[in-house]
Amino acid sequence: MAEAPIDLRSDTVTRPTPEMRQATAEAEVGDDVYGEDPTVNRLQDYAARLLGFEAALFVPSGVMGNEIAIRILTEPGQEVLADERSHVVQYELAGMAALSGVMPRTVATGDGILTPEVIRAALKPPVYYRSEVGLVVLENTHNLAGGTVYTVEQTRAAVAACREAGLRVHLDGARLWNAAVALGVEPRELTGGVDSLMVTLSKGLCAPVGSLLLASTDRIDKARRVRKQLG
Repeated sequence: MAEAPIDLRSDTVTRPTPEMRQATAEAEVGDDVYGEDPTVNRLQDYAARLLGFEAALFVPSGVMGNEIAIRILTEPGQEVLADERSHVVQYELAGMAALSGVMPRTVATGDGILTPEVIRAALKPPVYYRSEVGLVVLENTHNLAGGTVYTVEQTRAAVAACREAGLRVHLDGARLWNAAVALGVEPRELTGGVDSLMVTLSKGLCAPVGSLLLASTDRIDKARRVRKQLG
């Protein structure tokens, strides 16, 4: 009997192993609303230490993680600078407009990498009648650019250019684990001092579900309120 073909439609079509199912069945549980789920608390604390942030928040999907980050890092009427093929532009149902009152300012990069030159060229002199960029979103690896990878140096350079312009930075690191393996570095080396990071557990790590949003303690406190509002 021939083996079933490998499903390459997405890296999220993996199924839990028997060990994963057993771990799920035996996990300690509690009420997360009251912060009393020991398994979730351990996961968040471990992720924050691993990736070099003060705090983390478990969310059901990467889309929710990205959209919460945009919400807490922008003000209504601002723009979000991102590559035109980035996930937050192409695959999140205009969530930044619907949920945060901001709009994308897209740039074409070819390889999905926002270099300092691209970032600076996309910014315009402030004028009272023109909306301004408040946030830059990087994506590592970049899905629609063929899985291109920001190196440690490229990430740091992009973040530095954003800081020069007074901009906040969110890193869509749904596939950060893949980038780290490709480059042979620790995942925390690829964050470059960003304001927030989203990593997905159901992609490179093959977990059944879930993502994490990481940021400072104050921002994660705000993110928890937004998560509640989103249901």
